[in-house]
Amino acid sequence: MSNRLRVAYLERCIGCYQCALACARVNEKVLSVDRTSIKVRTVGGYEGAFVVVVCRGCLDPPCVPACPIEGAIRSRTKGGGVLVNRKICDSSKCNQECVEACPIPGAIHVDPDLHNAIVCRQCGICTKFCPTGVLIMEEPKSGF
Repeated sequence: MSNRLRVAYLERCIGCYQCALACARVNEKVLSVDRTSIKVRTVGGYEGAFVVVVCRGCLDPPCVPACPIEGAIRSRTKGGGVLVNRKICDSSKCNQECVEACPIPGAIHVDPDLHNAIVCRQCGICTKFCPTGVLIMEEPKSGF
């Protein structure tokens, strides 16, 4: 069974964006917080806490059947998560049903230039770059 990403120690997040930048660099081949599958946001303004928004690797992902373009999004493995086939995923041909079906608001978003869904691949690269150990890879237990 494959491991999946978990936001384990959110209270440690310092908002450095290293996880997001590592994800974008490795998976998207760009250095951008806009083209990454992990988002770091503040809640409550500049002095508020941080929130990490990322796909939780659902074992039975609702985004897969919600996608009207056959094969554009598929389950990654029985361990949870999804993969996007960027050759056929085209948000200009649908109403971004995958985004709406996701139980984690913002975990799936659409690249406005490429018109592809961006979602975590559960590769774990972000865990290697987080200096405070907020993120971990673990064996899935159930649900999401």
